[in-house]
Amino acid sequence: MDSAGSAEALTQEILIRLDDRYAAMFVRIWQPSGTPRATVFCLHGFTGNGADFDYLATFLCRNGFLVICPDLLGRGRSAYLGSGYDINVYSKCLRALGEFAGTENHFIGTSWGGTILLLFLQMTRSKASKIILNEVPMLGGPRVDAMRNQVLKESALAFPTRAAAKDYLNGTRGVMGQVEDAVFNRYVDNRIAAGPDGFRLAYDPATTDNFGALAGREYDLFPIAAKIDARFLLIYGRDSEFIDRQAIARTRLTRPDLWLTDNVDPGNPPSLMTMDQALLVLGFLSAV
Repeated sequence: MDSAGSAEALTQEILIRLDDRYAAMFVRIWQPSGTPRATVFCLHGFTGNGADFDYLATFLCRNGFLVICPDLLGRGRSAYLGSGYDINVYSKCLRALGEFAGTENHFIGTSWGGTILLLFLQMTRSKASKIILNEVPMLGGPRVDAMRNQVLKESALAFPTRAAAKDYLNGTRGVMGQVEDAVFNRYVDNRIAAGPDGFRLAYDPATTDNFGALAGREYDLFPIAAKIDARFLLIYGRDSEFIDRQAIARTRLTRPDLWLTDNVDPGNPPSLMTMDQALLVLGFLSAV
């Protein structure tokens, strides 16, 4: 079993056809030597991008998996649309990733990325072998609204220099736990984008345009997960605000194969950038 170290992915831009135009989606492709054991698709959180999975993808790739890490539209190096972000746009992004699908396909979704994944699988009835949901808020409510409000404030931030943007992100390091310096610095570098008025965090502020309509809206993703024919692992950090053990227990009455790891340290959400977390993911994906 190899450790995760520095490595580089192949990159590709995929054109996503929207109603009246095309938009480019940037994808990192971690190709193992030899025939892949399976394909793993990694979907980032709302304010993240595919580089958030560099550490985990390197590790999984060196253990035989083909790993696909997109920057969903409006994030990272992908096109910024300026408006119109909805589930249909993200569904087109995920459909386009089908060119990388193999005979066995696993999915990892962090927070919002896990939400988008579940809705996509419900809409398209696409097949998945194993699914890892990392700190996904499965139930709507005030805590989800508070998270959206924080993202809305952050989306408006602008920084005069890259160093100032790095200082802001360095202030969030405590939430991520004991991530190695080189890994954290790479994460930070991919979270900053240059713009005409300085530097911003690397996502389109317009992605938050529908937050007002979503405020106060309750939802429940557990019935969706219960109907998807795949093996699930739910991961939550030790200080998670989004785990609901009663809802998980109810879901397990019909889906006893719903696995839970609910005391992960460090990170909120778990960063998936430490060896113990990478081993947790590898173990689940490798299990018969």
